[in-house]
Amino acid sequence: MKKNHILLLAAFAWGTAQAEDSNTFYFTDAAIMPGETTNIELCMRNTATDLTCLEAEIQLPEGLSVVCDEEGNPISTLYRNRSNKHEITTNVLDNGNLKLLVSSIDAGLFRGEEGPLLSFRVQADKSAPRGECSIETVGESLLVNSEAEAYYSVGVTGSVLITDDATSMKEELRMKNEESDAIYDLSGCKINGQQKKGIFIRGSRKEIRK
Repeated sequence: MKKNHILLLAAFAWGTAQAEDSNTFYFTDAAIMPGETTNIELCMRNTATDLTCLEAEIQLPEGLSVVCDEEGNPISTLYRNRSNKHEITTNVLDNGNLKLLVSSIDAGLFRGEEGPLLSFRVQADKSAPRGECSIETVGESLLVNSEAEAYYSVGVTGSVLITDDATSMKEELRMKNEESDAIYDLSGCKINGQQKKGIFIRGSRKEIRK
């Protein structure tokens, strides 16, 4: 990890604050066949405050590993529609976890309020256990706002489907996407048809209908 990024992160973390539910990471669902590779997207929701920096450690399930280039660097992509002169620094730890830091030397703000921020490439072993498994952040993931206050997001989990059946893989993802768009009221009942005014839940987010 570059020294200037470490110093930058340490300076940002000088003042800390309790994380708000609306500032967090989450993963998009992914599917992969044994022996193949795919991209895992890490998304960021920052609707409560402007953010400038993030740091996280990601743990992969059994049978999945981070894909690296010829120089041993994890293959990752920072989405420029959400980043503003940011750089991404990644490293695979001894335990196989992926460590990443996205920062801007001039404390530039991330664009937008929600959506995919970056992706990293993983490979499934040919002997990887079939079925749905979890990919998750480890410990406290760091989010830093424009006032150099640090927020912490804990226990973010995503789903990866390992399957031999490409048709089944596509169907599973379709069903998950449909379910993630389902809308429920605060009592947990699924809403069908036109919604009335009030507060509803779509996925993990609250929606207010006026």
